[in-house]
Amino acid sequence: MEDMSEELPRFEIKPSNESTLALEVFKTGLLTGKRHIFFFEKYTGEVLYDSASPEKSNAHLTIDAGSVTLQDKWLKPKQKVHILEVARNDMLAAARHPQITFTSSGAIKKSSSLYLVRGELTIRGVTRPVEIEVAVKPLGDRRLELDGNAFVRMKEYGLKPPSALLGLIGTKDRMELRFLVWAEHALP
Repeated sequence: MEDMSEELPRFEIKPSNESTLALEVFKTGLLTGKRHIFFFEKYTGEVLYDSASPEKSNAHLTIDAGSVTLQDKWLKPKQKVHILEVARNDMLAAARHPQITFTSSGAIKKSSSLYLVRGELTIRGVTRPVEIEVAVKPLGDRRLELDGNAFVRMKEYGLKPPSALLGLIGTKDRMELRFLVWAEHALP
């Protein structure tokens, strides 16, 4: 992407009651059809948005890995605590790798408001290229609605999909990162 940071309006991304930043992990074996939905409560980011040519915009997002929560209704309370501990301490290794980051490197327009955003995603200190499908909806001059998703594979980030009961319950390698966030125009 071109460096137009001085020219483009800057929008800040922060958590709100309306926003969601989640990672969906799908189960296999005896629990096929079930999924864990992990939510991240702390994150910050910015979008330098070119309203005339949105594909020239760029974005950066930093997620606090330790802010992950689990609200699955189908689990017993003790199971939720255990799964959350495994996610935070083993899978994300949040104490050693406190941040998950995404930095865009380009975008391709797919339709009037839908873009394929390319960039680099870093999880547990491992950086890999990723493509995120993002719908951008300007809400006046001061706010953007960003609704998107990306699929990532655990093994690409050095993660082994967890299993239990001698392999009768497993986890798919492919996870889905989903978000619906708002970016507010930042004052200079």
